[in-house]
Amino acid sequence: MINNKSFLFSIILYFSLTITTSVILVSAQDQQCLAKGSFNTNSTFNKNRLLLLSSLPSNVTSQNNFFYNSSLGQDRDRIYALAMCIPDTETEDCSNCVKTTSDGLIKTCPNSTEAFHWSGGEKTLCFVRYSTRSFIGSPDMDPRQILPNATDIRSNLTDFDGIWQDLMLRMVESASSKYYEAETTPLTSTSSRDTMTIYTIMQCTSDVSNAECNTCLRNSVGDYQNCCRGKQGGLVTRPNCIFRWEFYPFYGAFRNTSPPAKKDGSSTVKIVVPVLVVGSLLFLAVVGYVLYRRRKKNNKDSLREAYQELDSEFGAKARNLPRHETIAFNIRSFPVETMTSAAEVEALSSLKFEFRVIQAATSDFSEESKLGEGGFGPVYKGKLQNGEEIAVKRLALSSGQGEEEFKNEVLLLSKLQHRNLVKLLGFCLKGEERLLIYEFVPNSSLDHFIFEVAKQDHTLSLKASWSTRYSIIENIARGILYLHEDSRLKIIHRDLKPSNILLDYQMNPKISDFGMARLFESDDHTQGLTTSRVMGTYGYMAPEYIAQGRLSVKTDVYSYGIMVLEIICGRKNNSFQPSGVALHAWTNWRGDRALDIVDSAITENVSRNEMMKCINIGLLCVQESVTRRPNMNSVVHWLKSNSVTLPVPSTPAYVVHSESGEASRVSQSTVNVSITELEPLTTKPEKTLGLIRQVHDQGSVNIRRNGIVFGRSEMEKLTAFCRKSEKLKLD
Repeated sequence: MINNKSFLFSIILYFSLTITTSVILVSAQDQQCLAKGSFNTNSTFNKNRLLLLSSLPSNVTSQNNFFYNSSLGQDRDRIYALAMCIPDTETEDCSNCVKTTSDGLIKTCPNSTEAFHWSGGEKTLCFVRYSTRSFIGSPDMDPRQILPNATDIRSNLTDFDGIWQDLMLRMVESASSKYYEAETTPLTSTSSRDTMTIYTIMQCTSDVSNAECNTCLRNSVGDYQNCCRGKQGGLVTRPNCIFRWEFYPFYGAFRNTSPPAKKDGSSTVKIVVPVLVVGSLLFLAVVGYVLYRRRKKNNKDSLREAYQELDSEFGAKARNLPRHETIAFNIRSFPVETMTSAAEVEALSSLKFEFRVIQAATSDFSEESKLGEGGFGPVYKGKLQNGEEIAVKRLALSSGQGEEEFKNEVLLLSKLQHRNLVKLLGFCLKGEERLLIYEFVPNSSLDHFIFEVAKQDHTLSLKASWSTRYSIIENIARGILYLHEDSRLKIIHRDLKPSNILLDYQMNPKISDFGMARLFESDDHTQGLTTSRVMGTYGYMAPEYIAQGRLSVKTDVYSYGIMVLEIICGRKNNSFQPSGVALHAWTNWRGDRALDIVDSAITENVSRNEMMKCINIGLLCVQESVTRRPNMNSVVHWLKSNSVTLPVPSTPAYVVHSESGEASRVSQSTVNVSITELEPLTTKPEKTLGLIRQVHDQGSVNIRRNGIVFGRSEMEKLTAFCRKSEKLKLD
């Protein structure tokens, strides 16, 4: 007698493999692999292709209309890409669809310099396209693909044709006016009481005109009629539009429509099919995890080689990987896919600029071209021969950490693509010259618009209206979320502040200055890392980071919260003496006067609830309790939701940056310690307790460190920590 369990397992395995195979075949059939290229996997073009496609999932979901296009590279190695989803798609579903589609194009079209795919599932429809030519705004009618259903319509075809044609022509007009239409149309047979429903979707890429969209859809409907009249549904795709109709719902576009009733006996199918699919997914997940662990182990040696090659490339001496506290290069804090071999470092060669090119673009670094100066060195505006405007950072020879920050920025930004991050175009090395070349962002930095300088210029004040500020608050959050969760690298910025937020022509914020950024593995963001080099800007650094060197994504969340409150108030953190903007906002919040902190320059009628929501979010981000601070995913969700209940904030951390004038007034109750690069207070208990003893001797409750004031709570925690170290006890 056949063993029932073995037989059932064999059946499940057979159908699992059958289902998996059929899905792969259908997906591959839809993909359009066009022009073939002669590039290899290690070529600059292919690396640009991989990087640009990997950036699409997070970038497309940052757009309100789920439509995104971009380009990467120069000359022959330049690639253009586009991604989109149907409206009303859940953000996660859109991101997953675009990622799966992008990965599928790489796998199915490994040597194609142009490809596209309309990809649909149960939850959404998405589209991904890439090419070596700039196709944005250029309608393409070919290649087309027509996929009819095999089953024929059994009702009166003549009557059906008339109804179908009227429906499709009406939908073409509607869809071409707004680039998308999904419609449910019930039909009742004249020969019986049976009712069936037609489900139809039409969509165009929104880079073409309405007339071009109309032509694309009209041709697709005509192609289907000529090819497939009498079939129960079908699909027609082109590079700029898609048309599909069925007698059942698809793509998750008809969520409010109940599907036709199932016949008796369908309950077995409902149960068995999910079991088969889940079984297949579990099996693949186990295999994938094993391969992941194996790859992670093998990547360590490759990473070391890549780092040493980069050192050689930058003219530095070969050295071992620094320890865990160093800024960027740490095997334990590098994600698995950051660098898999030294070959990936070679891709940086495509970003190299000749020094003479930048010298000419900036008029030999003239004073007229100079935009400003930061800790890294002067920044210049330039124009390349092709007319592209650029911004150039020139490393000052006296810059202490310039070499490390330069390397860090090139490695990180060359692998990041997001509309809310500044775009690195390249770098230049010649002798002692170190140049970073960025896209030019015309509207200067955020602090120029929200602080006193903006109020001296009425034009700038208008640009800094509440609607603009809210958009900036939301889009900065999207950029940080990309760094923390959505990019292939997981990054803590460490120096988020208004002067590092640049504004483009449309006042879209772009996060810049990644010289201090730190990489971490996905598991590290909750418990955090510990560093003995505390770097950043006073007033925006989280207290646990300054005091103990504890670094996590919540460090960036704290900095973001300070910025949000500054944007609302229109004043710098250190202008609120002696408490700082967080305590100022908290005091007014507790006294039911939260809106009193709003910048008086905001004169237009705005939503009171929207302002209160932003103040609430700012206070949540600067809470003293690290675990109570939200992650950026929650912040983005709250900002884009019109009806959401936020948690009640608790006491903010008491850390402020004090101006010299204020320091003189509190000098009797503080001890000032001046060092350029901080060590965490907890790394040297003897020194810390010596400072605390001085404070106690003066009868004060505060200690000042580089202008940072720590209150009683911080002092108690530091004292307890140092006592536990048993290196020194406070009498």
